[in-house]
Amino acid sequence: MSEKKNDTILVVDDDDAIRMMVERVLRREQFHVDSARDGHEAIEKLSRNDYGTILLDLMMPRVDGIGVLRFLEQHKPERNKAVIVMTANLASFAEDVQSKPVFRVLSKPFDIRQLVNEVRACASAQ
Repeated sequence: MSEKKNDTILVVDDDDAIRMMVERVLRREQFHVDSARDGHEAIEKLSRNDYGTILLDLMMPRVDGIGVLRFLEQHKPERNKAVIVMTANLASFAEDVQSKPVFRVLSKPFDIRQLVNEVRACASAQ
């Protein structure tokens, strides 16, 4: 597979099982996948790399997903539109997420086929 920016995905989730499952599925779908275990690690990777799509959990240690969205807003505002938020607790973050121009919000648990379709749609929109 030739690696294009739109084919690169950053999966950010502190839950190892979810992160690894999403990585495995997206690799099978021919995406180049990188991952981060929390928002701090995600910000480090986003500072060095450009990703076509960012799958972002909201509730994480050190730096949460809202912190990552704030980083993008300040340093790479065009990338907010490439974010798919994945959360089990949207109510706690609803106001923060609604104020950001993210591509989509998926509630956990999510259907893996829906996730793949959303990633494809996001990658095509970039």
